[in-house]
Amino acid sequence: MTQTLYLLAGNGGAADWWDDVLPHFRRYRPQPIELPGFGDNPQPPLADLAAYAEALLAQTAPGGAIFAVGVNALVVLHALQRRPGHFARTVLLAPVGAFLWQRRLPALMSPWPVRKLAHLLLGHCPRLFARKFSAQRWSAAQYRRMGRGYARCRAFLPYWDLVRADTALPLLEWIADPVELVWGEADAVLGREQAAAWSAILARAALTVDLRAGWGHYPWIDAPAAFAAWLEAGEAGFVAHGKGGRLQLAALAGLPVPAAITVADAADARLAPLLAGHSGARWAVRSSSAAEDQADRANAGLSATYLRVPAAEVAARVEMLKRRGVEAVVVQRFVEPRLSGIAFVRHLAAEVEWVEGHLEALADGRAEPQRAVLSRLGGEWADGDFRPGHGLGRGALWGFLQAVLRVFHYVPGDIEWAWDGERLWLLQYRPISDYGWRRHLTSANIGEILPPQPSRLVEYAQRRAAASIPAVMARWDARVLADNEPFTARFGGASYINDDLFLARLADWGLPSRAYAGEIGGSVPALPWRPGRLLRSLPLFRRMQSASRAALAELEPGLHRFDAELAALQSAGADGQALADWFVRFYVFVVQGNLCIGTALAGSGGAWLGTPPTVYRALADAPHRLPWETDPATPRPPAAELPLQPRPAWPSAVRLAHRLGLPGLRGYYLQLREWYRDNLMRIFFRLHHAMPAADRAAWFAPHPALRDRRGGFWQDGRRDDNQAAGFVIHPGGAEGILGRDILLEDALDPGRYADYRAAHAVIARMGGRLSHGATLLRELGKPSAVLPEADPAWLGRRVRYRDGVLMPAD
Repeated sequence: MTQTLYLLAGNGGAADWWDDVLPHFRRYRPQPIELPGFGDNPQPPLADLAAYAEALLAQTAPGGAIFAVGVNALVVLHALQRRPGHFARTVLLAPVGAFLWQRRLPALMSPWPVRKLAHLLLGHCPRLFARKFSAQRWSAAQYRRMGRGYARCRAFLPYWDLVRADTALPLLEWIADPVELVWGEADAVLGREQAAAWSAILARAALTVDLRAGWGHYPWIDAPAAFAAWLEAGEAGFVAHGKGGRLQLAALAGLPVPAAITVADAADARLAPLLAGHSGARWAVRSSSAAEDQADRANAGLSATYLRVPAAEVAARVEMLKRRGVEAVVVQRFVEPRLSGIAFVRHLAAEVEWVEGHLEALADGRAEPQRAVLSRLGGEWADGDFRPGHGLGRGALWGFLQAVLRVFHYVPGDIEWAWDGERLWLLQYRPISDYGWRRHLTSANIGEILPPQPSRLVEYAQRRAAASIPAVMARWDARVLADNEPFTARFGGASYINDDLFLARLADWGLPSRAYAGEIGGSVPALPWRPGRLLRSLPLFRRMQSASRAALAELEPGLHRFDAELAALQSAGADGQALADWFVRFYVFVVQGNLCIGTALAGSGGAWLGTPPTVYRALADAPHRLPWETDPATPRPPAAELPLQPRPAWPSAVRLAHRLGLPGLRGYYLQLREWYRDNLMRIFFRLHHAMPAADRAAWFAPHPALRDRRGGFWQDGRRDDNQAAGFVIHPGGAEGILGRDILLEDALDPGRYADYRAAHAVIARMGGRLSHGATLLRELGKPSAVLPEADPAWLGRRVRYRDGVLMPAD
């Protein structure tokens, strides 16, 4: 039976764009697709990429192949992220999504009038864009057909708002399906230099990259017969994830890479011309295997590497590696360096080791490397003195390492480099699967909502969501995308909040770190005031306030969408893995919503418009609210109907102040935050009961890693000697037994509202001013404070507390 091939064009695309190529297919049964808002599809444009991914899945049957282009190639990836294995073969031409915050076209199309004008011109004067469409001259009928597609595309205008840097790429790094990326060398829309970025974005996919000579952006129109023959032949490009693939991608992006090819055996026809083209050169012959240099497994050095190999011996060395079971072999011109090294690089810092001469001296233990940590944050993030000599300066190496990082979409990497006295060379780039950075972590905030050993379900979601969550902050500061810092990072196998994500923003804005520490609790390294940066950041602060307030409107529809998805999964009898994967997507939404609320709170300008009551006033019977309620695995009462509660109604004056960006709304934003959290707990309650009994032992069991670090510390294991600040949450005093009448908590847990209501006073050793627990205690009017120095040895003794002072009563 002939396999279905779905054909999906990019923005503006219509089914008739494929008319020229349809008669040429023999192996496939071609079926063009029009998504809602495209061509003759009567459905209106959809709200977001998630909705388009669901629409694509609904329009296609499992097991078919798909060829997609540009922005709708991104929709295919979102569909694969939701439903792995849905497509038997996935071929994507020049996908959109990489570097969106740096590309000129999205910025140009941001104003609505410009976008509208472009749409009108594309629809009615398509010949104006002939050079963008193709280097070839098309017929008048073909240009008219393109124009009709654009004119009928109701999704063209809103698509520019949907496909943004903060929405394009969440969770795509977890796609494991085979994906074939194709670029035309004559593509005037998206250049092939983006291929390296996609190898980093699709870090776990079985990824190949094919560069087609002479192809533009519409090869099925330029040469329909040849295009159909190529697609049906199933020719694979080169494997992207491996030494050879990444070096080839780096060279395509313009990085200085010594001449190299990847061969399957010594009989490869390309080998002799390469060797002949570099007369007298020596060569490095190295393995390139799927078992090494992958996103989750480094396994460096599984096979031998041969250096300084004369051209006459290269073929023999290739065969020696092949006999060891190596899948492919990289043959690369050998560079004899003055200095060489390894750098573990992220956008904020680079941890560098280097030796005189070649790295082989380091690998075989004959030389002790020199070390230094370079950082754009400075202060405690930097360490050592980088003075390697031989004409190589700190700025040159830093710039080179950051250029490599940028090519691979700023994904932190292990970079092997060499300095020959005149220039720096890239010898290898590999993703970092595990490394203890000089990065600051904290248990503050996370310790208030999750137990020291959260469930496997929560840890699964935290790890998968960590890299995607921060993208929402790009709505006001796109530099967060280049920093590429995860929301949580691991130490000792447990997840902690990554302070560097937030401290990097403060450093760029010229703000000190004290306010951040007070907000989340604990302590952080010092960052100084920088008045110049602060003044330059004032327009950004306005944008941040506007964007975070606007994001609050997305919370209620998002809650209802995820609640409906969960109900559908529950009705379909979804297994634990399906529920866990849904929870990962929900977790991204949850934390991004909290980040937007927190940002709105930070720019709220006080509470002089009033402090309305929160949901805690009405929680007399709340089976969904209990200690450690943020972990869906926490035991719950029997299932009950707990519908989502509507967003609190605000007076018209408050709504106007919110829209105009006026100050004084802290009380109302706190009310909104606690409404949001209460509805999240209702969904968690449903998720708990939706988990099949057969899967509960696996997903609800405690994760084996214990979060045993208190306060702030460095990810490489060093302690943080900065002192955490104490503060009064709600004024007042009490006397009683510490631990019974006056509670002493390591961290505040908002799920313990019944215990806090019954206590005379509550003392926490760690916590932030705007935490959920602090909000609860203010709502209860309970005497309370955060006192980092409170002595747990006093537990069981009678004590006296008043306004931040705790002392023995006797």
